[in-house]
Amino acid sequence: MKKTSVLNFNLVFYSGDREEPLLEHLDTVVMPALTENIIRGDGDTKYFLMDTKIREDSDGEYILTGLLIKKTILEVKSDIDEQGKLIEKDDKYPTAPFSMFIIYLKNHRMLYIENQKGSPDVRSFKATIKYILNTYVKKRNKELEKVNKELPIPILNVTGIPMRRRIDEALKDVEKINELKLRFYPLNGDIDYTGLLEGVATDLRRKVGCKNGEIILKSPSNISGVIEVLSKSGGTVDPIFSVRYADKKKGKIKNEEISEKMEIELSGNDPNEEIENAIEKGKKISSIAFVSKENNDIYEKNTKKIISFVKRD
Repeated sequence: MKKTSVLNFNLVFYSGDREEPLLEHLDTVVMPALTENIIRGDGDTKYFLMDTKIREDSDGEYILTGLLIKKTILEVKSDIDEQGKLIEKDDKYPTAPFSMFIIYLKNHRMLYIENQKGSPDVRSFKATIKYILNTYVKKRNKELEKVNKELPIPILNVTGIPMRRRIDEALKDVEKINELKLRFYPLNGDIDYTGLLEGVATDLRRKVGCKNGEIILKSPSNISGVIEVLSKSGGTVDPIFSVRYADKKKGKIKNEEISEKMEIELSGNDPNEEIENAIEKGKKISSIAFVSKENNDIYEKNTKKIISFVKRD
């Protein structure tokens, strides 16, 4: 059983006053950057991608997959000997735990699967992809200065998808929500499923020229209404609760605590086979299966571009 997160991989490219979706720059930025062997980090710990490619699944749909490697040094300073006594040691072992990512290009929902204890987590994935994209664009734009061209700026948000059950669980001991902060960002063809934030999160943000923004709701009293809005948001906002519990203690509840997670069992003799197995399992998850008209239109428009990167065995 492997720890798995269901996420919204929301990548938008900002060019002047235009916001362009991931697939518009699949060929000019996304695939060249993710296959460039760019390394994040220094010292004993480095993060990099391996085996990044686009696959065609059993239904003829296209999925971006790969591995995030965390190459590091494990230090062992103590151990237990055969007699059960604590002993000092000074050993170092190279190790490279990894996680698998599966991004469904039709709606950019994704599975992030941690292979083992110590595998890079979602935060490491987001930081590494952001670093790779920014590094690649910066490098290419220096080269393109000579011809008076430039690549657009990538804006990446990798957010969990809130689940009603997990929201209920997180709020069950909450006496009062002191504040609900909703962070919003450019959407990659998504729509505001609630219909409540569209004017602010999209129209107003664009009107004033903001890439990101937030709304703060003070002391919302209708908890069932809060649950309804977030469970329908589909990862298009990033919520943070400031709460007071029944024992009067205060705390914060972040999106990762209420978003969709699971343990899945994967068959296969290597990561490649496990990813193939996970792709099919992921398609049965409702938040991954749903594709908006907007997402589908972008996908259909760019299908020929996607096909040029498909790796066939």
